[in-house]
Amino acid sequence: MVLKMNSQYLTFCFVLTLLLPLSLAMNSYHSKQIPAMYVFGDSLVDSGNNNHLRIKGGPNFLPYGIDFGGKSTGRYTNGKTVVDYLAIHLGLPFAPPYLGLSKHQRNKISTGINYASGGSGILPDTNNVNVTSLTLDNQIKFFQRTVKHNLPKLLNEKEKVEKYISESLFVVSTGLNDHFHNRTFCGNRKLALHLLNEFSLRIQRMYSLGARKFFVNNIAPAGCFPAKAVHTRPKGKCDKKINKAITFYNKRLTGVLHELQSKLPGFTFIHSDLYGHFMELRENAMSYGILETWKPCCPNTIYGDLSCRPNTVPCPKRNTHLFFDDHPSQFTNQIYARRCFNEASICQPSGLKLV
Repeated sequence: MVLKMNSQYLTFCFVLTLLLPLSLAMNSYHSKQIPAMYVFGDSLVDSGNNNHLRIKGGPNFLPYGIDFGGKSTGRYTNGKTVVDYLAIHLGLPFAPPYLGLSKHQRNKISTGINYASGGSGILPDTNNVNVTSLTLDNQIKFFQRTVKHNLPKLLNEKEKVEKYISESLFVVSTGLNDHFHNRTFCGNRKLALHLLNEFSLRIQRMYSLGARKFFVNNIAPAGCFPAKAVHTRPKGKCDKKINKAITFYNKRLTGVLHELQSKLPGFTFIHSDLYGHFMELRENAMSYGILETWKPCCPNTIYGDLSCRPNTVPCPKRNTHLFFDDHPSQFTNQIYARRCFNEASICQPSGLKLV
C-alpha cells in the first residue's frame, strides 16, 4: 500500500513539473514573435483532416479524443498531439484542419492551419493504394492556395503577407510511412537517401512560398511501436532491424537541414529528436511516471490485430502508457513538449529559438 501511494505521489509531482513550464511559457512568451503555425505531415500531427476524407479506420470515433473534451477530433490519440502543445507554448490556438474550414474561415484565420494527414509520407504514392490521405505534395498545394488566395484577403498588402509568412513557424513531421508498404517494413539505405532528397525538394518548395522558420521532427522508432513489439521475442522488445534503418535516415536528416540552411538565405530550423525522446522514455520510464512502455491503451490487450475500434474500452490509466494505440498517448506528447522546451538534446535550434 505504501509503495502504491508513493508511486501515485511521484506521478502527481511529475505531472506538476510538466504543467508549470507550459503555463509559464504561455504567460511569458510574446506570441507576436511567431504569429502563426502551419503544420505538415502524417498521423502524429493530423488534427482532423482525415475526418473529411474517405479514410478506412480513421480516428473519428471514441475512445479517440476521450481526454480531449470526451469527443473524437480526428487526432490519432486520446488527447492532444505534439503540435497542440507547441501551440500552447507559443500562445497560439490549436491549428485547425484545413479541410474542416469553410472558404470564409480560410480567408479570416491568421494563426495558422494544419494540413497534415494520417497515412501520408514524403513520396506521393506512400500509403495511397487503399488509403486516400493527403499527400505531402497536396498539403503544400493547399498551403500555396492559402498564400495566393486567402492571406491577401486578410493582410491586403503583398509585403505584409511576405513578412507574416517569414515570421510564421512551419512544422514538418513525415517520413515514417514511407518505410512501410501494406504495413510491411521496406526501409533500406537506398530508400532513405531517396527520401532525404525528396524531402529536401519539398522543403525548398515551401521556402519558395515564403517559409523561413522550420520545426522538423525526425522519425520515431517504429520498431518499438506496439504493432511491431508484440511480434518480437521476448514480447515488448524493439525490432532492431526497423530501428536501424530509421536511424540511418535520422542521422542524415540533420545534415540535409544544415545544407539547406547554407544555400537558402534566412532559412532557420529546429531539429526535433522524436527518436531519442521515445528511446529515453522506454529506458527510464518510471522516472517520467510511465508504467507501460509498449502495450497499447486501446485496445487494452496484446491479442488480435491491435486496432482501436469504435467504443472500445481503453485502459483506465492512460497517463501511465507510452502509447495510446500505435501512436503516442497524450501524456507522452506532454512529456515531449516539456523536454523540447527545456532540453537542447531533444529540440536542437539552428538560428531559430522558441523560448
